[in-house]
Amino acid sequence: MNVTISRDRLQWLVQTASRPIPARTTFSSIKGCLLECTSDSLILSGTNLDWGVRVSSEADVRSSGSLVVSSKILEDVVRTLSTPEVTLSLDESAWALTVKSGASEMVLNAIPADDFPKWPASPDGQEIEIDGQLFRNLVKIGATCAVSNPARPLWGACLIEFKDGKMIAVSTDQFALSRARADVEADECRAIMSATILQDIARLTDTAGGSKVKVKISDNHAYFTTDDVSCFSRLIEGQYYAYEQVIPRQFVSSVRVPTEALMRAASRAAIVASEEDRAMRMIVKKENGTLTVKAGSPDRGRMEEDLPAIVEGDSIEIWVQHKYILQALGKIGSTETFLGMSGQVSAMKVEPVPEKDPETEAEDDKVEAAYVIMPMSSPRGAF
Repeated sequence: MNVTISRDRLQWLVQTASRPIPARTTFSSIKGCLLECTSDSLILSGTNLDWGVRVSSEADVRSSGSLVVSSKILEDVVRTLSTPEVTLSLDESAWALTVKSGASEMVLNAIPADDFPKWPASPDGQEIEIDGQLFRNLVKIGATCAVSNPARPLWGACLIEFKDGKMIAVSTDQFALSRARADVEADECRAIMSATILQDIARLTDTAGGSKVKVKISDNHAYFTTDDVSCFSRLIEGQYYAYEQVIPRQFVSSVRVPTEALMRAASRAAIVASEEDRAMRMIVKKENGTLTVKAGSPDRGRMEEDLPAIVEGDSIEIWVQHKYILQALGKIGSTETFLGMSGQVSAMKVEPVPEKDPETEAEDDKVEAAYVIMPMSSPRGAF
């Protein structure tokens, strides 16, 4: 193997392929990244067995070959180089990778490529092509409510579903739920995978060759491909929650309120709310068209703020955890937010109010976002 490539491209390749590689592991085969040279490209792959990344770039290849080298050491070496080009060559007799750049030459220990885990083969069948920015927005919104909980793997998972001409992404910790959907034509299929891995994959597809993302789903893996990045993820077994039954369709009271004003009020509520229950009281007053936000605790103080609102239905008051309100509002890009309340202790729906002017429609508006928050019963010492 002998190949010359620009330092910047090599640095990008190593950093991207290293994303899944664990910092600490007892398996030597996944500590490193796989380097492969084809006739005109350098390909790097990294995996932790749960997911993997493969990236490629054009290069000046004088002889092909493959090897596995420590991703951490190679990344540290490339970071110190100052010349614009780097030459990599393999001495198979000693299994050593020579890195040459200008007057600098370093020799790194390597192992045969056969020791690297086998890359799961992409299945035949349906390949779904999605606009890259649309895919990233779907993941950004749909994976919002996932939380890490080893005892409950579905809490940290994201459901990806294709049905009825839509792509749907859903996550929930059973106290809050986020759902994103957009128009994507595909045969019906679904996959459950780690939300953290899906978010990492979405970020990696944001490259020069990431204008389109191709998705394939098999029984055990999901595959995501752009022009220069390929990823796979192992799927989570099990039956996902019946999320559609949780999203309310009828409301006893609904409110339209300025998004920025509600976010600022919720942020102030978070400052004085009790650490124990993190409760924020929301009072809808039909008679004067306001939404009142209140919070307080004996050791921190209290706040109360009236926000102008368009109210339909009955007056109502509920208690919610401020973190869930802030979590939803942080992903809502519209000027106004809709709050649909189905009861004092029943699910509340939060969603953006679409902008009326189609010329000002943002890219995010192509994704239909919905959040569901479960209210609390009245906390002790209610304010």
